[in-house]
Amino acid sequence: MAEGPLAGFRILDMTQVVSGPFCAMLLGDLGADVIKIEPPEGDTTRQIGRPRKNGVTASFLNFNRSKRSVAIDVKKEQGRDLVRMLAVRADAFIENNRPGVADRLGIGYADLRRLNPKIIYCSICGFGPKGHYANAPAYDPVIQCFSTMAAVQGRRGGPPTVVKMALADKISGMTAALSIVSALHAARNRGVGQYIRIPMVEAMMAFTCNDTMVGYTFVPEDEYKDQAPKSQSLDPFPTKDGWISIAPFTDQQFERLCIGVGHHEWWTEVPDRTERIRGILRGLAKVLPERTTAQWLEVLEKADVPAGRVNDYETLFTDEEVVANESFTLYEHPDAGTVRTVNPGARFSETPARMWRMPPRLGENTEEVLRELGVERSTIEELRNAKVINS
Repeated sequence: MAEGPLAGFRILDMTQVVSGPFCAMLLGDLGADVIKIEPPEGDTTRQIGRPRKNGVTASFLNFNRSKRSVAIDVKKEQGRDLVRMLAVRADAFIENNRPGVADRLGIGYADLRRLNPKIIYCSICGFGPKGHYANAPAYDPVIQCFSTMAAVQGRRGGPPTVVKMALADKISGMTAALSIVSALHAARNRGVGQYIRIPMVEAMMAFTCNDTMVGYTFVPEDEYKDQAPKSQSLDPFPTKDGWISIAPFTDQQFERLCIGVGHHEWWTEVPDRTERIRGILRGLAKVLPERTTAQWLEVLEKADVPAGRVNDYETLFTDEEVVANESFTLYEHPDAGTVRTVNPGARFSETPARMWRMPPRLGENTEEVLRELGVERSTIEELRNAKVINS
């Protein structure tokens, strides 16, 4: 049974792929009873993507734990009636269809609010409600590029580069999860729910721009935009046997770094701070390949300089920090066998967040959930025969 801070809340998750499923999974890990409403063929990620084991995709597993699954054909009126019945007893509803689709189906915010005035209705879409792209479809790379993330990742004068993960989808999902939790709190205080729209591009800009737009913060910006660094993050440095990340920020850290690597003069001999730091970085690129990553980490730890090894998935799971903190969980899936999943990123002292349901089979909980609504077994059988729900 769920012990998390959202235990007792019921969330309807009528989303697919990444942004919505990730949002709902976060809420599920926090203890909410998440009911994933899937079409008869299932979430798209059940069918596409590799790797796959015994018919189960890694993509589906990684975004759909801590949920129950009901398979309902919402193209049929009886199916939409079931969604409305579920909404009456739900605290929140999440969808990431193209704008207007849910309204045309009769399960938009206005429809569900009439049945349940306290419901929180969250729609994740591509763009804001105004403008040429208001109803346009959008996927992660499009949003990364539109929001300046790809430009920020590219080197000065080079081509834009997208981050090699579904970053915009996941940022939108996290934004939606925070918004839903906040709205649930407001509903308890005010007695009414509300509609939340999460435009992916706005969620991504809210995430990206705070530190990357510093040259455009003061208006007019012409005097300042060339003063801002292209990037405030340092790429890893090569060592004798691999790579190391070094990230000094304060002058004290930079000076301790120079002393630690045996070149205090890098800090003391150049008056201009910007040129001094550029010189330090050039110097590091020359001296770091002389020793191993482990040797440099020992030096930098003694100097109290922020630094760390550069992991990939061949080394991450055996890293002593990861092992000590038990950051991943192994569980047995009935079809896929042993599965690894990353634990939630927050640690609660009293109401732990964790995976408390493994990712469900398609429609695994359809009858269970409908029976909780009071639907008779004979009616459930009729819905199966009419292919409104899965068989």
